[in-house]
Amino acid sequence: MSIAFANAAGDVTSKLTDFVLAARWDELPEAVRRETLRSFVNILGCTIGGARHEAVDMADRALVAYAGPPHATVIGRGRKSDALHACLINCFGSSVYAYDDTHAEAVVHPSGPVAAATLAVAELWPASGKDALLAFALGVELVCRLSKAISVSPAKGSVAWSQTGIAAGIGAAVAAARLLRLDAGRLQHAIGIALSQASGFRVMHATMVSSLMPAQAAQTGLRAALLAARGFTASLVGLEGKYGFLEVFAEQPHLPSLVGGLGEHFEILRNTYKPYPCGIVIHPIIDACLQLRREHSIDAANVESVRIKASPGAMALCDRRNPQNELQAHVSLYHWTAATLIRGTAGIAELQDATVRDPAIAAFQDRVTCTGDAGIAADAAEVTIGLRGGGSHTCRIEHCIGSASNPMTDAQLGDKFRALAEPVVGARRTHELIDRAWTTEEAADIGDLARAAA
Repeated sequence: MSIAFANAAGDVTSKLTDFVLAARWDELPEAVRRETLRSFVNILGCTIGGARHEAVDMADRALVAYAGPPHATVIGRGRKSDALHACLINCFGSSVYAYDDTHAEAVVHPSGPVAAATLAVAELWPASGKDALLAFALGVELVCRLSKAISVSPAKGSVAWSQTGIAAGIGAAVAAARLLRLDAGRLQHAIGIALSQASGFRVMHATMVSSLMPAQAAQTGLRAALLAARGFTASLVGLEGKYGFLEVFAEQPHLPSLVGGLGEHFEILRNTYKPYPCGIVIHPIIDACLQLRREHSIDAANVESVRIKASPGAMALCDRRNPQNELQAHVSLYHWTAATLIRGTAGIAELQDATVRDPAIAAFQDRVTCTGDAGIAADAAEVTIGLRGGGSHTCRIEHCIGSASNPMTDAQLGDKFRALAEPVVGARRTHELIDRAWTTEEAADIGDLARAAA
């Protein structure tokens, strides 16, 4: 699918608007449609799995008293609320275990905010599975492109910004606006409204706010589309205008990442899915630890030292020793090294506070050293285990499981969905929901799927 733009070359917002309005599901490349479905299935499982997390309960209880009439499903919680509240809580659940998807280059988590807004709108204004998937695909595409434009070389941005917090609102707004059938002018206003509310910075990682930032982006985007639908206005050049988003959030934005090849290449093809509930830059370390354990029958009691060579990104984001709770453990490469070598698994059980505070796991972390290596890619790591009495074993992972070069299979995504959803909705409903999710394209009303996941 190619788009011919009638707008001036510098009119970035108009180019994006033209692309969104011209897109048709059946004209998308088959690979794009397939990856859209995989992204949607993955994030639905994450949303159900996190629905009853303690932090989600807290946010729901604090805010539900101020909610409006119930017309959108709060997934995994057995009830409805108003669309804005449901959107917030559903996205919060999707990200609370740090199990959501990640764009391979921008390290942004696009699907949670976009899916939450898509499903909320679809229960108010019924949409087919194809229409919903198209809206979702377009929203994810713009999140990834915007994040790349301000954070991935040759762009120059600040690592301090939470990319999901500042970039995901545009995707939620675009998905909601597409389902609301907004015209070009109102879509541009929706984009501007959403951009004006961009927020989130990385110091909040390892706290409850880490998952609130994408949830806020989801609600921001939905609210922006609803306001624009009623004629609420914003700058029509909120991205590219002087003192606009690109100038604020990047020292040097890269416009081709945002508008180059629209309709010809798709960033969703670089979307990846997590096999472990933690920061994605830790995953190659976990893979290496599991492989060493399997191949050499490693007994953690016989390990004298663990030496890790990791990517600069892993050191920048996850160089946190001795976390004190689950939220801190999400971004502690030392915790996951210790827990994986001691337990031989790396799932939600290894994330619980009881595991994080296990004296054996905490003590083992003192044996782990990690250094950053500019020659190691974000999906790679090298782990060397030194044994008591001499000897060592080394494993180098070039592309971790779930990376763009070593993607999770559909079967693995199904297993992940089951592991997340069964404790929340039971085995029978989980089986039904997986089947329905994989056949979303055939649905006459996507709202039925949201309601089935209540």
